[in-house]
Amino acid sequence: MSSPLPEHIASLSKYIRTEKYYELLSSITHDTPESTLRAKFGQNLCVTAKARYLTVNNGIVARDKLVDLVHEEGSFTELVRMVMYFLFMFRDSRYREFICRVVGHQNGKWNSSVFSNAHAEFFQHAGGQKAFTNLRQFLCQTGILDERSWSIHMPDPAGWFPVAAEIAAYSIDNSSARKNFIESPHGFLIRHRLNALLNMTPEELSDLNFGGIYEQNENLLPEIELPSSTSTIDATDFKRWDRKPPSRRRKMLVPIQTDAVALERADAQHFWLEERIFKLCKENGLIAMTSKYVDLTVEDEKTSILFEMKSCRPGAIRAQIRRAVSQLLEYQYLYRKKLKPKVVLCAVVERKPRGNLSWMVSYLENLGIGLIWRNDNNDKLSCTEKTKSWLGDIFPQLKTVEF
Repeated sequence: MSSPLPEHIASLSKYIRTEKYYELLSSITHDTPESTLRAKFGQNLCVTAKARYLTVNNGIVARDKLVDLVHEEGSFTELVRMVMYFLFMFRDSRYREFICRVVGHQNGKWNSSVFSNAHAEFFQHAGGQKAFTNLRQFLCQTGILDERSWSIHMPDPAGWFPVAAEIAAYSIDNSSARKNFIESPHGFLIRHRLNALLNMTPEELSDLNFGGIYEQNENLLPEIELPSSTSTIDATDFKRWDRKPPSRRRKMLVPIQTDAVALERADAQHFWLEERIFKLCKENGLIAMTSKYVDLTVEDEKTSILFEMKSCRPGAIRAQIRRAVSQLLEYQYLYRKKLKPKVVLCAVVERKPRGNLSWMVSYLENLGIGLIWRNDNNDKLSCTEKTKSWLGDIFPQLKTVEF
């Protein structure tokens, strides 16, 4: 049986830095003819970019999930660099084999001493020593390899591999293999002995907590069905929030969930957001409540606040915020007999909408919905100024203090 792995062969050149490929990707704002990119960036860059990163059909470069990620991040972030690293290594059989057979030959863990030698013999039919040194330079440009000590810095795969896997899946031509990869990237990499691409042993990879699987679930919104004569939900199902952290994934077993709410709450990032808002409530002497549908709610004598949490992997930010808006408006209506006269709606998301999605911040403000997000560089939350004012009656310190 032939291998389902992609066979894109892309040359490496020390004269073209990774940032140039990022610049090319960020220039694609819609489906674009190859000729347009060649005229702007030159033949050499476009040819290698096509093999490494681009989705091309009949001479048209598609604005695919990788391009969407580049625009959503808005800069050459660590996430973008790691996705570009993985996609290149996954698509190119020569470098994929070198990483897995030589660099990570010790059960998938990288041996940094490999980068001190030339390894021309491995690439003797594919560029020799130049092919190896150019690969080494590429790894330095992505931040994985230190150029002076050859020490390795592979960021936590839980933070970037789910995104990389979703994008890389489209490089697999065989539809059955692609489906298997999407359903279990862990298992696919381990079966094909590619766990070294993540600098992980098979055991470490199988234990990796992805999170965010529910974001790709087609039937994501909870099904709320009421008798034809009823338009409210019994509020007696509210209880104090005391949810436990979701259990870590083990041995590549994926729990089967048919309940969209339960599936969403099984995500680690979703729990982190819930827990952080719960702590904010507790610090203010307030009891955070939850129900079958509502993630968190808190109230004083006059005001009720409804919080809807959403993990937002790049590529899912817009869809997740739209789902949060829909759910918040439904819950405000369905629980209207339980809620106080003044109701504040608030979406709590994993990352702030940026780049070509930054309009969603003012969009939520226009709807009168608050927005809270997790900071990129620390374990704190931030929010818009309007959100501070809307929540200020219950959380007065938000008006002056970062939380």
